[in-house]
Amino acid sequence: MSNKLVADFRKSNPDFPQYILDELETYLPEKISDKDVKAVLENVLTEYKSSLIAPNEAIGVITAQSVGEPSTQMTLNTFHFAGVATQSVEGLPRLIEILDAKKNLEMPIMKIYFHKKGMTEEKCKVVASKIKETKLHEFALNIDIDVEGKKVTIELDLKSLKKYEIEPESLISYLDKKIRKSTEFEGKSLTISGEETDGLKELMGMKELALNSIVFGIKGIREVDRDRIYCNDVVEVYDNFGIEAARKVIIHEILEVVKSQGLSINERHVLLIADIMTVSGEPRGMTRYGVVAEKMNVLTRASFETPLKHISSGAVMHESNRLTSITENVMTNQMVYVGTGIPKIAVKKIEIKAE
Repeated sequence: MSNKLVADFRKSNPDFPQYILDELETYLPEKISDKDVKAVLENVLTEYKSSLIAPNEAIGVITAQSVGEPSTQMTLNTFHFAGVATQSVEGLPRLIEILDAKKNLEMPIMKIYFHKKGMTEEKCKVVASKIKETKLHEFALNIDIDVEGKKVTIELDLKSLKKYEIEPESLISYLDKKIRKSTEFEGKSLTISGEETDGLKELMGMKELALNSIVFGIKGIREVDRDRIYCNDVVEVYDNFGIEAARKVIIHEILEVVKSQGLSINERHVLLIADIMTVSGEPRGMTRYGVVAEKMNVLTRASFETPLKHISSGAVMHESNRLTSITENVMTNQMVYVGTGIPKIAVKKIEIKAE
């Protein structure tokens, strides 16, 4: 139930972030006096105002320094092994993966949670086995190639199939489409029939197609808590859940890397980095092909990498550079428009005529 004083505060402060007030109401005790609520709101408002960035503050430079300095103290090549399933890259290599928004991670990780209701340890193992990419050869006990009869017979491990709740007949629908129609289940074996022209080479090919067929995977899993799935791959999250989810992953992963190294970075700096990487609507890395490629000014692009290429291209395309950013003014030894460089003094000349 909404608190009356908080509701009044919302109306009188429409520009105040509503999510802060939502969280405040969540933690307010039921039996709290109006006096205490007013005191809390005053403190929240004071803290919020003190956290705002002053106009023309060089926050980009401050963020770069605040993140760059601790990063130099990270271990250059750290790998964490707490079991095969939980191995991960940490330290500076992982930070580079995040900031570059790499598509192919060294060690991608996904966390999948199950609904608590009715989930025993055995059931969890069954679901976990279905999530893992599983091929037919994992259930094959014996393989027989009959050249004269033009067929391949694969004896199945029925106990393993039953353990993982798989019907032997259903395996046919997952086989490669080239052999699916010529396969049938008999007793405890799959039999793949060839044609009259099939020799040993063709039968061997049919056997390989069958054994390497993926018989089940993530499709059809209903026991998973979809609201709690987590993946450390920024691009993968973006493809499946959108840019806001990708931004959340960038923030969480950077803070986790920093924390694992025993370092500390103010979360606001990480928020700014995540905003810059996702402001275009898709995750872009801090590279010359990502965030820097979107910068319009020639000198800003040239300051990052391959300066000759950008300057030459700018000259050929007759691009103009108005020197409005910090980078450009530092490069050209001009006053930077931050701090003491913000105010300007204009002098008007007055001509005095002699009498």
